Amino acid sequence: MGIEKWSELVNILEEAEREKKAIPRLSLSHPFNEEEAYEIQETWIARKIKAGERLIGYKMGLTSPAKMKQMNVSEPIYGKLLAGMLVENGESLPHDLFIHPRVEVEVAFLLGKDLKGEGLTEEEVIAATDHLMAAIEIIDSRYENFQFTLADVIADNASSARFVLGNRLLTPGKEEMATLGMTLRINGEIKALGTPANILGHPARSVAILANMLSRKGEGLKAGDFILAGGITEALAVQPGDLVQAHFARLGDVLIRFV
Repeated sequence: MGIEKWSELVNILEEAEREKKAIPRLSLSHPFNEEEAYEIQETWIARKIKAGERLIGYKMGLTSPAKMKQMNVSEPIYGKLLAGMLVENGESLPHDLFIHPRVEVEVAFLLGKDLKGEGLTEEEVIAATDHLMAAIEIIDSRYENFQFTLADVIADNASSARFVLGNRLLTPGKEEMATLGMTLRINGEIKALGTPANILGHPARSVAILANMLSRKGEGLKAGDFILAGGITEALAVQPGDLVQAHFARLGDVLIRFV
């Protein structure tokens, strides 16, 4: 498939996002592999940037052993974060901005130094990190019933939609970074408990894997990038009127309301 075919598939994804209407999986009518899926993702993101968006970071997906086993993969996947996806902490979002939104609690890294090259370690990630922040990611698959193949979800920018960052900045050590306790509440009811260790055993490992994946394409992470390391919790569906609040030890609260 050439660039014209990628443009055709991006048109389909764009329309689904714009019209808030789920579509059948792209691979049902246009088979493609995971490598080609990243080309589709890059074509879509490049089109958004040409239209005025700005790349501000990356998000990691499939970062739990259970999800990796379910999708039969040996490494996570990534998507790209754009400036228009960032939502203020505590903001109210119209539920109808989305098709079928779900929320995941994450931790976000803000890099203070570039990270590029293969074989990067958790220690190098931590040394390059300025701050860690609490985060909620709002994912919204463009596919019907939130069902997809690995290639489909990669092409769909890893279901990225919006993300919210907490206001408190922290520079924790390696051990503390993985053990910050988190409580997720929806409308005041506890829905999940966890720590960043749920992300591949350590969230910095997720960022190192991302940097190594990018390096295979001759790319890298840059100072100022935000990295959502992966879900601490399962993705939970939300409805109009829901108040989603995640509280982290030392990182404070991050919350979003759907109206």
